[in-house]
Amino acid sequence: MTNTFAKSAVMLMAGALLLGGCAGQTTKMSDAEKAQQAVAKAEAAVEKTRTETGDWGTWKSTLGILGNARASLEQGDFKAAMDAANEARFQAEAGLDQYREEQSDWKKAVSAARANGEFSEAAWVSGQE
Repeated sequence: MTNTFAKSAVMLMAGALLLGGCAGQTTKMSDAEKAQQAVAKAEAAVEKTRTETGDWGTWKSTLGILGNARASLEQGDFKAAMDAANEARFQAEAGLDQYREEQSDWKKAVSAARANGEFSEAAWVSGQE
């Protein structure tokens, strides 16, 4: 009885390990696919920033870095493509955030000027409301 129980327990554990190993497997993307995806996300982020800000939120360096990402992708340097694409995406998102913050500050300044009749540039620059 113990021998049968031991065999059953071993078989059950082996089956569980086998199924657990299969369940943990995922399809891995190749470096080329990862780089293509990173460049596509960067292109989308740059386009969003350009569209929403009329190019005011696009930093000078962003388009050059995106161009580097595209060139690296075409040359097969996938690590460089991903690095450049991630930097371009970061810059696009930061530029959009910066634009929105500046628009918000401008609206506060206009509102304060209307309410107070006068709002000096020195007070606005220092953040006083």
